[in-house]
Amino acid sequence: MGPSIWESQMLQASPQAPLDALVVGGGIVGMNAALELASREPEWRIVVVDALPLGGGGSTRNAGFTCFGSPSELLDDWRALGPEATVDLVRLRWEGLQALRAKWGDKALGHRACGAVEAFTDAALFEEVMAFLPDLNEALEDVFQGSAFHTAPAESSTLHALCGQFRSPLEGDLNTGAMVQAMREGLDRAGVAWWPGLKVEELTDAQGIWTAACGSLSVSTRHVLLATNAFAQNLIDVDVRPVANQVLVSQVMPGLKLDHTVHHDRGYVYVREIEGRLLIGGGRQWDCRDDDEVAQRLTAWAERHVVGCDPFQVTHRWKGQLGIGRSRRPEVKTLKPGLHAGVRLGGMGVAIGTTVGRMLADLALRERV
Repeated sequence: MGPSIWESQMLQASPQAPLDALVVGGGIVGMNAALELASREPEWRIVVVDALPLGGGGSTRNAGFTCFGSPSELLDDWRALGPEATVDLVRLRWEGLQALRAKWGDKALGHRACGAVEAFTDAALFEEVMAFLPDLNEALEDVFQGSAFHTAPAESSTLHALCGQFRSPLEGDLNTGAMVQAMREGLDRAGVAWWPGLKVEELTDAQGIWTAACGSLSVSTRHVLLATNAFAQNLIDVDVRPVANQVLVSQVMPGLKLDHTVHHDRGYVYVREIEGRLLIGGGRQWDCRDDDEVAQRLTAWAERHVVGCDPFQVTHRWKGQLGIGRSRRPEVKTLKPGLHAGVRLGGMGVAIGTTVGRMLADLALRERV
């Protein structure tokens, strides 16, 4: 069976009357790409599709940290990439966060500039990072116009049973749902159509027109902008693969004092407060049998180290998908005329999604005739 006549009329995108741009993936990158196109080409017919009924993909399942890398995480990058490439990565993330906040405003994003702590339980790693910190701060001076990280007492009013802490006043958190809602309202104002629940299964091109097969439906367009991040390999040959991260949220904890975000073990574990509850996620670095063992280790860490953490009762539990590859930088490129990709966010979608979306739109706009 095919689409109804009403569905066909809604799509209105045949080879004879194609869309100007079809954005595949309705997360941060995809929505920002569509908004950039609409602002620079207001007459274009632009549609955003997403395979999930609610849309948003990983963007509605991330934990909402406005971060650019903890000291131990950046030490890993420094060793793997070198100083210059590490600074470039941090600059990309920091400037992306500023662009996100400037575009939507902290109130619409539910953003809090609450600062962050990296919490250490490994004394050897703490000493290693302590020795590295002066070089790191000096290298990042031009990015932040000051020191990004400072040492702090091992014990504090919010965390305990640690061997050391580093603090950054520059990070924070936001409400992921509010962020996505603000972007969708932006799409509506810009006249960009939003079609959730439509999965693109195949892309073909003929005579300068691309056709996206979506089950019994097909959509024709002059430009395809792929923003499916971790799942891009379903449609194109690119160095990116999905990695799942588990996120847990507790019951309301009246004694919780956490007023900043927390990173632990090179960014693999992350903690924040949300509406009087504790959110903790990650743990993919551990060699665990299954998701339940990861969850047990996460909740045990919270109960041991977060001041005011009651016995952790899980009220919400989900997985988010990170798009990672051999490179830590995003992949933004034209694959063929009319086919462009902006993927491999490396777990930093909040930080770099706005910038990658703009870069992705730029690729399509360069092909204007």
